[in-house]
Amino acid sequence: MIRMLESVKTLQILVRTSGLALSNLSDACYAIFLRYLANSDVSTKCATLRALSGLFIPRSRALLAVEHSGVVTDILSPKCPPQLQVEALRCWKDLLLTEEERVESGNAKKRMESNEDITLSKRISGDQDGDAILVGGVLGQHSR
Repeated sequence: MIRMLESVKTLQILVRTSGLALSNLSDACYAIFLRYLANSDVSTKCATLRALSGLFIPRSRALLAVEHSGVVTDILSPKCPPQLQVEALRCWKDLLLTEEERVESGNAKKRMESNEDITLSKRISGDQDGDAILVGGVLGQHSR
């Protein structure tokens, strides 16, 4: 089983060889994609970024883990190949547009209202837009 701990204080991946299931498949993919991102081939890294962005759409907190690992800073550094930087910008643009659409359409609110685990106080606080703010914050700090 592979489980990503999404706490800001505990950004690590726990790996166990048994227990892979549909419920933890995205965690397993995340761990595999991070290994491919370490590859030196630029086209492999570009494909990996596209795959990672597919994980960031439903689980934007994974972007926070990638940010804390220094991947975003490395990709946007002058030493990074331009093809990879362009691919990263495409992926992040798509991610931001998806988050904007989700918030504008009210899907975040609908999803929160259907989740019985979310308390009334969290619903009132507007926490349904927290993931969109997280994505914008992570990517915005590199826009300078």
